Amino acid sequence: MPPIASDALVLRSYALGESSKVVVLLTRERGKVRAVAKGARSGRSRYQSALEPLSEVRVSLYGRQGVELFRLGACELLRSAFPAGGRGLETALALSYFVELIDAFAQEGEAEDAVYRLAIAVVRAAEEGKDVVGLTRYLEAWLLRLHGIYPPFDRCAACGRGLSTGALLYHEPAKGFVCDGCGPATGPILGRETRGFLDLVFARPPASIEAPPSEARVLEGFQQDLIRRHLERELRSVRVLQDVRRSAS
Repeated sequence: MPPIASDALVLRSYALGESSKVVVLLTRERGKVRAVAKGARSGRSRYQSALEPLSEVRVSLYGRQGVELFRLGACELLRSAFPAGGRGLETALALSYFVELIDAFAQEGEAEDAVYRLAIAVVRAAEEGKDVVGLTRYLEAWLLRLHGIYPPFDRCAACGRGLSTGALLYHEPAKGFVCDGCGPATGPILGRETRGFLDLVFARPPASIEAPPSEARVLEGFQQDLIRRHLERELRSVRVLQDVRRSAS
């Protein structure tokens, strides 16, 4: 069977036997897949640094449609995320969160071109030194929207009427933003400035986005709560970030 050729983003890897690895890849052609990289842990591995998290690679995969594990053939490193990871603790922690978040949302064996392009664009923006706080909120917001989880801004989740252009009032029982007539909302309330920031997020590429500290704080709690409810668990990297912040304060 001829190999499957695809551009991919390395998400993570783990040991297999004495010298190999299982690599989790977000591929453009097949969505999230797992592949055995034979000899990847040996001192003379042909893969070298190509299997580091968030590396952009071009891979050849061997295996039949529907298999749980492909075999990794060629793996050409196109772009490394190492420069971004070397910019300090905040960026390194953000990149770890990116990996876990993308891994949690990506569908096994199902191509999602929009998710792939989003992941590549956010990682490249981080490599270029863009604000990682803004990029984090951007990635969360778009993953939630692409999977139908982010509540719409244009209609009331309770009555279906149009929403005003002011603050967004979230109501937990309705699972969305509600109009004044369907309140009082349970919260949080996303103010006009925060709504304006979200409008930019959904209209511009990630490299052009910077989140003011106040908007980032409001959205962090709101979006991570949506993610936690959707996944029915809290991501490990979120707890690490919280622990680091507590230690720093």
